[in-house]
Amino acid sequence: MSDFHFTHPWWLAALLPCVLLWFVASGQRSAWHQIMDKPFARALIIGRKKRITRVLPWLCALGVIALASPTWQRELPAALTPQSNVMVVLQQDPAMYAQDLTPSRHQRMQSKIMQLMSRSTGTHFGLVVYHSGVYLTTPLTSDPTFYSLFLHAQSPNLLPEGEGSGLKQAVNLAMKNMPETPDAPRNILLIADSVSPQDATWLAQRKAPIQIWVPGTARGGELPEKYAQRGIDTRLNVERFSQIRDGGIPVTLVTSDDSDLSVITSHIQQSVAAQNNARGDLHWKNSGYLLAIPMLLLLLFGRRQLICWLVVLMPLIYAPQSQAAWQDAWISPDVQGQIAFRQGDYQKAAQRFQDPLWQGIAYYRAEDYVAAASAFRQAPQTADVLLWLGNSYAQQKQWQQAINSYDRALSLRPDWDMAQKNRAAIASIIMQLRQKERDRQAAQGKEQDYKPDEIKHDLKKGQGVNQKDLQPVASSSPQVNQWFDNLEVSPSGLLENLYRANTEETP
Repeated sequence: MSDFHFTHPWWLAALLPCVLLWFVASGQRSAWHQIMDKPFARALIIGRKKRITRVLPWLCALGVIALASPTWQRELPAALTPQSNVMVVLQQDPAMYAQDLTPSRHQRMQSKIMQLMSRSTGTHFGLVVYHSGVYLTTPLTSDPTFYSLFLHAQSPNLLPEGEGSGLKQAVNLAMKNMPETPDAPRNILLIADSVSPQDATWLAQRKAPIQIWVPGTARGGELPEKYAQRGIDTRLNVERFSQIRDGGIPVTLVTSDDSDLSVITSHIQQSVAAQNNARGDLHWKNSGYLLAIPMLLLLLFGRRQLICWLVVLMPLIYAPQSQAAWQDAWISPDVQGQIAFRQGDYQKAAQRFQDPLWQGIAYYRAEDYVAAASAFRQAPQTADVLLWLGNSYAQQKQWQQAINSYDRALSLRPDWDMAQKNRAAIASIIMQLRQKERDRQAAQGKEQDYKPDEIKHDLKKGQGVNQKDLQPVASSSPQVNQWFDNLEVSPSGLLENLYRANTEETP
């Protein structure tokens, strides 16, 4: 509401006649007031407060304010898909191995980040890791499978050890790898369990859409035996993070439940709204129509007969156009969804359901498996929900995700025959695909073994290539090149090679 203003403020000048009208209405007195004493007049004269003239000034004032078009947010065009970019800046010091958050801070944050990504539909996520150095691990992507591959391959022991903090360079690297386009607002999610005084001062001075997600506790936690002898302090500096929060940067402490996810999501949405409101190419949304509600309430208490006639006549006049609105007023959305579901209109049922489980089932019956999986992920993760989620992944041919969902369902209900059969069917498909891949690779190997010898001719003078022409080509993102050059390496090995090579220049 900090952007609240009127788009047509000149209409507010009409409030002066409304004030005059109120004085006129207040000055009207019955002739009996001149004859009778005031106490008797107040006790005996009735019905005066119900006159429309007592309500009319307030109705006119609300109407004038509505015409002035109060607004506080931009109106996004229908064709514009709401989209934002979130770059996760993840601290990777040894303290992230602390076990005050089970199983460790690092593993807990991996799970939290993926849950946040599943909640943020249409948002592109990237990953920058830092300790003493900084590295772009994953560029912006909306593919959770690709993002999860490198996120879960990441661990603090992969980064080279060194002195100092790379927080400043990490934030700058994150900003550099997010496009500066007004259609995609930018956000930085800093995940850190420690911030130096210099970094805290720098963050307070920097005007950037940044928030901090803090894993850990004030009492700290135990470290693995490899790091336990180093004397690493794993306790959170609560006072410093409080100072950062008081400086205007949102700070959220990691919780054992999902309440912190809701806070992080809310901060991202507020930042996106603020950046959209700062755009000059979008119209302000006129919210004056909301004042119709208090105007109707005034009519209800000031002139009940008139409002009763409106309630009776309006549905008769606009019955065909307002059928859906009347259904919403008298029938709950879930009941409407049940009716549409029984009629076989599953797409309409999915739009009406508010229960994510039934919404997911309706999308599944409508063969919209992507939306079904999204709805099932928002429902409480019971065995039934996990089975439906696995079926949705299977319909999208995301075999490994389907296997994982079935395994989670079986962990809650081990003897569930349906889940066991579905898992076995998907496992069989995976084995067949792997066998086909092995057969294809074997066939390619045979073709190479039996390839006939080729006749090669020596180059003539002047046909060669100068050695100076074979220099490496500079790239704006050398890490991406390394991914393609090392496709045979595991994700963890790929990241380790990336960090050890130390090819990223300090921004």
